[in-house]
Amino acid sequence: MSCMAVDYIALWNEQHEAANRQKQIRNDGRSFWEDPENIRRFMGRLMGNDRSRIEGQLAAMQIPPGSTVLDIGAGPGTLAVPLALAGCDVTVVEPSAGMRAAMKEYREISGAPEIREIPSRWEDADPAEVGVHDVVVASFSLALDDIGPSLEKIDSAAKRAVHLFWFLTPAAWTRANFSLWPELHGSEFSAEPTADLLWNCLCQIGIYPDVSVEHVEKGQRYPTEEEAVADYCRRLYVRDDHQREIVASFVRERIVRTEAGFGIPGVSKTAHIRWEKSPGTDERSGYVL
Repeated sequence: MSCMAVDYIALWNEQHEAANRQKQIRNDGRSFWEDPENIRRFMGRLMGNDRSRIEGQLAAMQIPPGSTVLDIGAGPGTLAVPLALAGCDVTVVEPSAGMRAAMKEYREISGAPEIREIPSRWEDADPAEVGVHDVVVASFSLALDDIGPSLEKIDSAAKRAVHLFWFLTPAAWTRANFSLWPELHGSEFSAEPTADLLWNCLCQIGIYPDVSVEHVEKGQRYPTEEEAVADYCRRLYVRDDHQREIVASFVRERIVRTEAGFGIPGVSKTAHIRWEKSPGTDERSGYVL
């Protein structure tokens, strides 16, 4: 009997394309990542709730000062700014003008040195412009097209090591999407592929990385109940008052008061996928940095 290998890259691309298609219902021409309210919330998390997660990621990577670092999908500088403050020479690839502006603000507030910016999607970035760096990182920014070449491009940009952070289970806030998307939009919700599939995609191209799993219990936090409703409405692409009331009812049934304001409890798991490059060769290895 013959045994056909599973094409994990094709599975990733299929799931990612399905997730992309459902985003097309948003018809105002503005990306989620360009929405000023979303950018404001990201900035608020940098200064507050996400500090411990960011510190944990930095500790897990153990990138020495003086390293050159490429941050793919850097957003508002979540890792790029602390790495620059720690003495790394940081380059970011970030397509969103709004996020790049937020990163500039965060860098200036923090007193971090200049960060080189490449305003592009990773899939479209010119390898010659990107260059080769000691370490490549990508933190929750791996919703990439054509995952095989995208991962090979990541590996080629690293001299020493690669660190990828991605969702092992869907993020806690997507519980609302699975519950409400059919009622709001008349179809099942399509989530982005998760880290187990990502690991298999890497194995398929000959990279065998290490994986660490983190259990995340904090859920979503908001200063007010109205802010929570507004955030869920943006994420669910609500377009009228009837849809808004459906989402508001979902939020009100689950929201609880916390010391920091309001929260919607949730649990999820994330994965830190990493591999070290063999020095002086093109060989790939799975040893921890």
